[in-house]
Amino acid sequence: MPTHQRPAEVGAASRFRDTSSPRKGLYDYIIVGGGTAGCVLASRLTEDPNVSVLLLERGGVHDTFSMRCPLLSGSFHQGKHPSVRWNSSPLTAANGRVLEILTGTVLGGASRFNAMLYTRGSAAQYDQWRRQGRVGWSYDDLEPYFIKSENAVSTSGTHHGHAGPWNNQHYDGFYFNSIPSTVKAANDLGISYTEDVNAPEGPCVSCAKLNVTMTPDGKRLSTFDAFLPPSVIMQRQRLDICIDTIVTKIDFETNGEQTVASGVFFKPYDSPAMEQTLYARAKKEIIVCCGAIETPHLLLLSGIGPKDHISKHGIKVIKDLPGVGHHLQDHAGVTITYKVPLSDSFHSLESSLTRALTEFLNYLIRGRGLFTYPSLQVSVFAKSDDLASQGEPSIDHTNREAFPDIEIMPIPLETTYVTSQKSQGFFSFICVPLQPKSSGTIELHSHNPRASPKVDLGFFTDAADFEIARKALRLALKLGDKMRANGYQMEDHLVPAGDSDEQMDAFIREGVRTTFHYASSCRMAPEHDAVPGVVDDELRVHGVSHLRIADASIFPDVPATHLQAPVVMVAEKCADMLKKTWSATR
Repeated sequence: MPTHQRPAEVGAASRFRDTSSPRKGLYDYIIVGGGTAGCVLASRLTEDPNVSVLLLERGGVHDTFSMRCPLLSGSFHQGKHPSVRWNSSPLTAANGRVLEILTGTVLGGASRFNAMLYTRGSAAQYDQWRRQGRVGWSYDDLEPYFIKSENAVSTSGTHHGHAGPWNNQHYDGFYFNSIPSTVKAANDLGISYTEDVNAPEGPCVSCAKLNVTMTPDGKRLSTFDAFLPPSVIMQRQRLDICIDTIVTKIDFETNGEQTVASGVFFKPYDSPAMEQTLYARAKKEIIVCCGAIETPHLLLLSGIGPKDHISKHGIKVIKDLPGVGHHLQDHAGVTITYKVPLSDSFHSLESSLTRALTEFLNYLIRGRGLFTYPSLQVSVFAKSDDLASQGEPSIDHTNREAFPDIEIMPIPLETTYVTSQKSQGFFSFICVPLQPKSSGTIELHSHNPRASPKVDLGFFTDAADFEIARKALRLALKLGDKMRANGYQMEDHLVPAGDSDEQMDAFIREGVRTTFHYASSCRMAPEHDAVPGVVDDELRVHGVSHLRIADASIFPDVPATHLQAPVVMVAEKCADMLKKTWSATR
């Protein structure tokens, strides 16, 4: 039996309704999207050998050396890469600039090419969700799901798991002198160093050592590799993984006054538009795991979303749900860059063949070195309320009491992707407001499912975000000044022209970038909330039976952290919800 299948091998040639006996295209669950969350969910649901699951992924497997090597797989701005990219709508609050939108087309999704960071976020933010009415979403409710998936190699404590399939670990040491220099500068400013960024009782304001999802021998460990390795796939006789597939629409039926999601229509991803549409039906539920860009896109194509927008594109309205595609959030970043010694930056790999070959051999033989992609080994987290206007930290809290709204990422390379000085080393601070008040939208370009959606990131449309970004920049500049005062050799390359608010804001508008942390576009909240919700606390789409969402789109607000671990937590929790719902049936 092949481990991965094609659309024609799993889909029925036409729509059907009879579920009384087994047939091609009939499954208990259908999961749309084999990304970070979808792989976890497929693995957990098929732990029961009586359960059948169809996992539909628009990309392929791409099980190659370059996709296992952290540095090569993380270089998604260069060469051929399993992703779809297109331009955002112009940013109205940032000089009309256009940014690149990127979504994965590969099993494992973004976990196949992201920075591999394992950060859960602060307990205080999840507790805030519970206070806002999200039953079952406090940190104490969610910690078991973080623990379940985790195999923490470098950290200990009752809040960590050590029996899960998904390794995370620290790097052996700091690979660049700029990193311990950052740690010392932060400490000099009163920001303490912590070894465990995920400790719920740890400091909210900290310079934190970061864990990465990597195997002991230095290979990237995506959710596809961790939760659906070949050994698991071969054992799961009732799991079909269908690759290179585009789902064009969700199918619905009416049961009395209740709208029920019953199946999906799909085609080969790279097929001519006129190729026959195939069909699969779910006896239990359909779960959409396409991510915060493509999940609302599919709902809109299927007739779920703001009725006026759907009707405008000639699509039948199934459920008028204004929250679909709204409240899109992302962590906007603004970069300060310094010139540093070439030997102390990733750019040494570009300029020195000897250095590149030495590092490559080190990786092949020992699974160590720069090819493990130690681009972000620590990060500085701060709370803007505790910063004076010039960026001086003052008060501290634990992760239980508060959560940060600023992250400063020290990265030993030039991150704007425009510099071509291969003989020069660079060091950057990416300054990020972690709790943006701004939000954007996702809308249809057309009723054609192959047309990428219209994405307005909405950066800085709420002026309050400028204040947080200014404080982040000023704190980063303070760190840079301390590093120089402590003897680290660095020279300004890309910094604000001056310290006035106007000069800072001009720098922000000209340099803002995405960190690809798309979230909250199908948020978990009541349907008629002040910011309308799309799913309830059980991740069920409002007004539609047998349809759930499990990915970053459901977060009430973007988590104040990197999103990989929270997304896996959502998938783990969704799997348990489904098992509980259907435990009495076969």
